[in-house]
Amino acid sequence: MRRAVVLVVAAVTLLGGCARPPAPAATDGDLVNGWPMLPAATLIEPVAPACYPLPGGTASADVTSWPAPVACTAPHEVELISVGRFTGADAERATPPSAGGPAMRGAYTRCADDAKTLLGADWRSGRISLSVDVPSPLLWDAGARWFRCDLQALQDIDRFSIASRTTSLRGALSPDGGELRIGCVKVTTKPGGAANAIDRIFPAPCTQPHEGEFAGIYEPPAGEYIADGDARSSANLAGCRPVVAGFVAVPDDANFRSRTGLVTMPYDKMAWELGNRGVRCFVWPPKPVHASLRGAGTKGLPITIA
Repeated sequence: MRRAVVLVVAAVTLLGGCARPPAPAATDGDLVNGWPMLPAATLIEPVAPACYPLPGGTASADVTSWPAPVACTAPHEVELISVGRFTGADAERATPPSAGGPAMRGAYTRCADDAKTLLGADWRSGRISLSVDVPSPLLWDAGARWFRCDLQALQDIDRFSIASRTTSLRGALSPDGGELRIGCVKVTTKPGGAANAIDRIFPAPCTQPHEGEFAGIYEPPAGEYIADGDARSSANLAGCRPVVAGFVAVPDDANFRSRTGLVTMPYDKMAWELGNRGVRCFVWPPKPVHASLRGAGTKGLPITIA
């Protein structure tokens, strides 16, 4: 029986910066040549919305090396959609919040909600990457307490290649035709590999022959990340079965495995600890189809395996 493919994506980027150096020793605050000290450095907080062109499409860990923001009608790779602030005990920490803590989980929830509002649907249902970017320890020590919600469009589903755009991502996942929504897909297996060893998953028109279709997202219950790969794969498959069955409108019963296979695409441990436990679920019928399987019922997925 067909099994699952596991793909990973990291969700957190730390941004760097600079801080004001101390005055030279044995001076009264003036430079040694008698000139007055330069004004104290001012922390510049990010302002949303803004778009950023990034050479190579990859965000540097040092925010000071980023180019200046541009209009979202100019070529860019990152869209900053909102900025939040850590407050209370979270802001009094000596170092930035860690990915597994409640402060970062709260920041992720805020960013995911803001992304859904902008995109028109859960960001995980499209060719989109969401990152929660926080100040570097140096900037944090200087007083920065912001976090950024950044989006990037992807060229594909499985390799996470960043796409350059000349428009905002607003509405990119809207149900009435968002261009980055994941729908029907071509599924290829590795040459010479096992029958269930998936190699690539490509977007494909539903009107042309294709091997699979995005059915929805399974959200596992909160808890510890399952360290054992086989146990994690089994849990994801079990969780995606009712998602796929509901999408196609077939019974989730003993005959389900005789109708179709599944592809599961979870995020990684870092994403889990950040609060993104989602698993993307794909229906994978035994032979290519020529139309969407949404609501197709038992006629769309008949029992084909004894």
